[in-house]
Amino acid sequence: MNKFLIIEDNKMMAKIMAELLRKSVPIQKLHYAPSAQQAYNILLKNTVDCVFLDLSLSRPLDGIEVLQYIRAQYPSLSVVIVTGDSEIDTVKRVISLNPNDYLIKPLSMQKIQRCLEKLGVLQLSDD
Repeated sequence: MNKFLIIEDNKMMAKIMAELLRKSVPIQKLHYAPSAQQAYNILLKNTVDCVFLDLSLSRPLDGIEVLQYIRAQYPSLSVVIVTGDSEIDTVKRVISLNPNDYLIKPLSMQKIQRCLEKLGVLQLSDD
C-alpha cells in the first residue's frame, strides 16, 4: 500500500501532506488532485491504495460528495478524511460514509503515522 492520492485544493497543504507521507513511508507513487474532477480522472487511469481527501474542496463538489463517489465506485479503497472542520454534525455525516480515518488539521507527523499504522501501512514500535 504505497500508492497515494492527495485530493486537496490548497497547494501548500497538499505539499505538507506529501512531505509528511514521504517522511513516514516509502512511496511508490504519489498523485495530487486539486479538484474532484481531476481526482476522478486519476482514479480512472491509475491504481491507488489510499486517498487523503480534504473535506472542504472548492465547488462544484465538496469532499463529502467525493467520498460518496469513491465509496460507490471503489468500495474497498482506503479513504482518509483530512479537514479543519471538527463540528459534530459534519463529523457524524462523514463517519456515516465509513472513511478509514478522520484527521483534523493541522496535520503532524504523529497524526499521519498513527493513521498509516491504523491502515496497516506503517508498523510503529512500542519502545
